[in-house]
Amino acid sequence: MASDGSKHSGPFSFLRRKPDERKIKSKSTRPSKKEANYPKDSTVLSKDSPLTAGVEPPSAGTYAFEAGKQTIEVLQRFSNALPIPCANEVLEVALHLMTTYEDVTKVEEQVKDINNRIGCLMLVMVDGLNGKDAASLSPQVIRDIEQLGIDLRAIQKDLARITSQSRWLLIFFKDANKEIISACLDRLSDALQSFQVTRAISDGNMLFNIQARLESMNKVTGKMATQVNEVYNWLKDKNAHSGQSNLVLQEMPIPIHLYGRNAVVSQIARILTTKPRPRVGILGAGGMGKTSVAVAVMEHELVGTKYQEDHRFWVPCVGITSPIMFLQILSKSLRVSQDTGALLKDILYTLKSTQEPRLVLLDNLETALSSPEVVSDGGRLSAEEIIDQLAIIPHVSILATIRSNTLPSDTIAWELIPLEGVAREDARAIFTSICPKASGHPSLDALLEALGYMPYAVTLMAKHAVKSFVEPGELLAEWKKSGTKSLSTDLRLKMDRSIELSVESKAMVDNPNAQQLLAILSKLPSGTNQKHLKWWAKTVDHISSAIATLNDTALITQRQEGVLSPTFFVLPVVQSYLHENSRYNSPEVNHLVIEACCRFVLDHKSSPDDKEFKAHIQELDIEKTNIQAIFLGVTANSLPELGLAQNASYVFEAMLTFSWYQAWTRGNPELLNHLLEILSSLNTEDETTLRHIAEAHFCLGKTYQELGRHTDACTAIDRARTEFSKLGTPADIVRRGHAVLCLAEAWSFLQLPSKSIEDIVIEAQEDLKSDPKGSACALVSRGFNYWYGENPEVGLKTLEDAKKSLEELGCTAEVVRCMLYMMRCNASLGFLSERLRIAQEALLLAKSIGTDNFASEALWNLSCCHIRMGQYDEALVILKESLLTAERVGSPLTIAQVLELSGYAYGMKRDLLGGRLGYEEAKKAYSEMGPLAYITEGLDRCRYNLWQIEIAEGGHVVVEDGHIELRVPMLD
Repeated sequence: MASDGSKHSGPFSFLRRKPDERKIKSKSTRPSKKEANYPKDSTVLSKDSPLTAGVEPPSAGTYAFEAGKQTIEVLQRFSNALPIPCANEVLEVALHLMTTYEDVTKVEEQVKDINNRIGCLMLVMVDGLNGKDAASLSPQVIRDIEQLGIDLRAIQKDLARITSQSRWLLIFFKDANKEIISACLDRLSDALQSFQVTRAISDGNMLFNIQARLESMNKVTGKMATQVNEVYNWLKDKNAHSGQSNLVLQEMPIPIHLYGRNAVVSQIARILTTKPRPRVGILGAGGMGKTSVAVAVMEHELVGTKYQEDHRFWVPCVGITSPIMFLQILSKSLRVSQDTGALLKDILYTLKSTQEPRLVLLDNLETALSSPEVVSDGGRLSAEEIIDQLAIIPHVSILATIRSNTLPSDTIAWELIPLEGVAREDARAIFTSICPKASGHPSLDALLEALGYMPYAVTLMAKHAVKSFVEPGELLAEWKKSGTKSLSTDLRLKMDRSIELSVESKAMVDNPNAQQLLAILSKLPSGTNQKHLKWWAKTVDHISSAIATLNDTALITQRQEGVLSPTFFVLPVVQSYLHENSRYNSPEVNHLVIEACCRFVLDHKSSPDDKEFKAHIQELDIEKTNIQAIFLGVTANSLPELGLAQNASYVFEAMLTFSWYQAWTRGNPELLNHLLEILSSLNTEDETTLRHIAEAHFCLGKTYQELGRHTDACTAIDRARTEFSKLGTPADIVRRGHAVLCLAEAWSFLQLPSKSIEDIVIEAQEDLKSDPKGSACALVSRGFNYWYGENPEVGLKTLEDAKKSLEELGCTAEVVRCMLYMMRCNASLGFLSERLRIAQEALLLAKSIGTDNFASEALWNLSCCHIRMGQYDEALVILKESLLTAERVGSPLTIAQVLELSGYAYGMKRDLLGGRLGYEEAKKAYSEMGPLAYITEGLDRCRYNLWQIEIAEGGHVVVEDGHIELRVPMLD
């Protein structure tokens, strides 16, 4: 029972009689004198508030030094300038940490110590290494630096894991996060000890000294470089790589600044410099930056220490049409001087002429590999055989980029490095480096997601934004509508060309099955797994052959979500291109996809009381994004164009089935509103169409109800009630009765009088008298209304009778609903142990049938029971699970109440940080809901309790019996 006299709590309990306050170990919630003027519109006390006067804020760390902007700028100037490669890598990781993980402070403000200690360590390292050469460093120093690199990467992984958590889950994982942060600080402390730092870093003296040395270094660097080059050129012998050719080749691209690829560049560089006979393949779709990564590797400092500049070769394979042409380009790129007329022998002789390490970059190797084998008097020759011959030479390292997901070979042990889209932060950095004014735009992240975080696509779109003066929101709308056609001509041609190299490749042209499968997969934005391909690609004769070709051309990407169940999907940029291609977006293809979608949905049609329901929703969950996208693409005009006019009823039935699945799992009114728009344009005198309209309004009302939009729910259900009445068949009258029961529940949320609700429940009972299940459901509604009208004794007896009938009918889901109402009655009557027992039983049943909405409320009831018993640790464990479940369902009221309960439980444990986080998030959740009385009361409780916690945090604690004086949340 709630202490503030409101009548409901949880999804239903906002009407409640006066509680039994003896069961709560807390202060009464009647306002005391000191409560009268608490700050209702703010939860943060001013620094100058009399309540905080004289209270010293906690120190940001144990160091006087703070790693600020100046420190970062100085350290950045030493990137790649330290005498040993491992130190440069450590500095790179450190700078990334110091500039990336600011959001962690939401969990623990003293995490700033991490940045400060990292900055301190880097200054010590730079100061110690500056001006020295690698040979003068002791093995112990090098080992310490390598260990520091390991520690920093571990910290990077830990902080990334924290920042990826939902903001709500931070409340529950804060203790674990504190432990992670403490472990990070311990690692850094150990590193400081290893470096034997005995001096304090305080006033920036070290920064000043380092900056001075930097200026001195800059003055002599240019002169030294010139002298070294002159000496090197004078001493260098003529070598085998000094040949000339009339063949004109493109120069290797100039290295560009790479965002989000530093780790993979360093990884490949280490492989090429530390492993024997390295053969590395960089895989991925066009536009992922394979060539840029490979060029960065070729110029990497580590690579330069092993391979001389004139022993690193770039071999551009784009345009190769035969093995002979491949040999010609190899000969030119390797500067082969010997000319016996046998190209392959000359190339191999040149590479074997000395044992010095060579590095050969075969860029866009897929073009050479797709060239046809040559047959002559001398035998057979293929690009694959040429590469095998190169790979036999032990001191020749091979780096290849290939527009593919695979690089199979029976002779070469390739180390494969797949490239996918960059991280969102890196994609944002690419875009804003070209178009700075887009920084902070609310639609930028959505635009980057639509581009699949593909570096090339992001670059071209950013250039388009600059040229067109169009903001990201408008760019996103244009991209969704027209794909690459939304770009300016020069940029569109560049992007299209990148995709066409794969789509129009010989492998694709020669495989109609691959073309058809690509057309189907391009309609599935989230892709599909191998198991479900039988639904979508029923008309594809040879699926395995098609998948192999799409993998070879990197037109599909895979996610391995299980040992035997990879998910195949087409990159968003490629999807947009294909949607503008008539071969891949024909009416025939769209007809096949819509038909397959309807068949899949209707073959998984069930309701929560059906035994197959849990299995069906698991299958629909996998395809829900695809199904939604396909159905939203259906319009009244497209039905005849796709040859579906005669089967329109079949399509509408599938759309309704999927909408009910959404209402039972996570409500989304978008598809229902779209369907009603289509139906309203058809012949509304047709009985089937009218029935679809009625059912769509009923489902829409139920969806709004689950989303907490109770007024909208009433409007939609009233419309359904009217339409079912017009149809008038016995089956339609039964549906009207079920709709009216849903309306009665919505009225209770709007706090209408109990008598009004009783009247429409009696009306529903009359409609449902021929339906045993419906009659039992009406009895459940009557029992709930008795409780709502503050007659829990009669309500409990009525609900027990209804439960018995539903159990006999095998209606498990409705049994659980009935049990949830029984818990309310038991709570009102003070039967705590019975409420706890029913909650545990209801939770098991709800999980067994897959109804998350019921499971979430059962968990909420369990946590209330534990709070009533003062078992706050047990309550918090259950609340965490309840929040995860409510978040899946999307129930705003349950989310807000779970967050409030979490704040209360933490507060009662004297955990001020947990209490503050819980109440802050609960306050946000309540603020986003409507102005109903129980929402306003919840918001007011959060504000008051935040005020109390902030007083306690400032050292002015109001405590009685070891507890902060908090207003009790609704627990019934």
